[in-house]
Amino acid sequence: MSAGGNRGVLERARALRHEGRHFALALVTDSEGSTYRKPGALAVVAEDGQRQGTLSGGCLEPALEQLAQRAMASGRAEAAVFDTLGDDDLLFGSGSGCRGRMRVLAWPVPADAPQALLDLLLAAQAAGHDVELAVSVDAARPGDAWAWSDGQHARLGTSIPDAAASWPHGLHENAGHPLARLRIRAAPRLMLIGGGPEAPPLLRLAATLGWAATVADHREGLLDPQRLADADRRLHARAAAALAEGPAPDAVLVMTHQASADLEALRALATMPVPYVGLLGPPARRDELLALLEPAGRDALRARLRAPVGLPLGGEGPEAIALAIAADLQRFFHAPG
Repeated sequence: MSAGGNRGVLERARALRHEGRHFALALVTDSEGSTYRKPGALAVVAEDGQRQGTLSGGCLEPALEQLAQRAMASGRAEAAVFDTLGDDDLLFGSGSGCRGRMRVLAWPVPADAPQALLDLLLAAQAAGHDVELAVSVDAARPGDAWAWSDGQHARLGTSIPDAAASWPHGLHENAGHPLARLRIRAAPRLMLIGGGPEAPPLLRLAATLGWAATVADHREGLLDPQRLADADRRLHARAAAALAEGPAPDAVLVMTHQASADLEALRALATMPVPYVGLLGPPARRDELLALLEPAGRDALRARLRAPVGLPLGGEGPEAIALAIAADLQRFFHAPG
C-alpha cells in the first residue's frame, strides 16, 4: 500500500524524479478561515495530470492542476489564491461553501533551484525531522524560499532575509512583499512491540495516514513480510533492543499478548522519553503489570501511559481494535500545540 499524507507525496516526487519525469510540487503556504488543508500540506502533479496528495475536497482540484501545469510550462514557480470566503463563491465560484481562503505555490521540477528544496524535504522525511520554511508568496516573484531542518539548509533565490528564521508562523511583510512562514511536519513515527493479530490492520491504517511504522517482536514467526507488508521496518528483537535502533518513535504500542514481554517493554519505556505509550489489554491486566513495576518506573510512565489503549469506539476483533488505536493516535499526533 502506498503511503498517504505528505509522506506519500514526497515518495511520489522521489519516484517521478528518478524516472526523469516533469512534475510540479505544490504547497499550501498560508490559509484563512475554513480550508480543507492547512499550511504545510503538499501535493504533486505530474505532466500527464497524475497526482498524489489532495489540497481540497475536490472543488478546487481542477484549478490546482492548472496552476501546476502553468508552472511546468513556464519553468518557474507560480502562485494562486483560492478564495471561498464571500457569498459570490456559492453562486459563481467553486460552490463549496467552505468560507476560507488558501494560497498555493507550485514549483516545477526538474529545475535547478527546486531540486535543493526537494532534496531537503526528502532527507528530513527520512530522518523524521520537521522542516521550517520561509517563502515569498508575492504574485510578482513567487517561489523564493529558505528551508532549514536539523542544521541543513536550502535556498531558492535571494529575497528571503536571515531574520525570517525567528519570525512566527503566518504571513509577514518583507520589504513590502508578502512572505509566509510555516512548518512542514515530519511523518509521525510509530513502533509496535508485538506483531499479533492487531498489527496488520493497524499497519494498513498507519500507511494510509502517512505514518512511519516499525514492528518489533522476539518471535520471528510473527514477522512474516507478506503479513506485515505495510511496515516500514520489521525487527526480530526484544523491546529494549528494538527501542535502541534508529530515530526515537513518537508513540509505542505494547501489544505482545505476553505478560512477561509486555512488562519487559514497559520497563524499557519507563527510562525513555517516548511521549505516548499504549498498552493493549483490559484494566485488570494493566494493574497487574504496573504492580510488578518498580515505583520509579510507574511514576515515569504515569502521564504517558494509555491503558487500555484506543478510543472507546465499540466493536471487537483485530480490525476494530486497530481502528480504536489509530483514532487515539491521530488525536494525539494532531493535538493543538
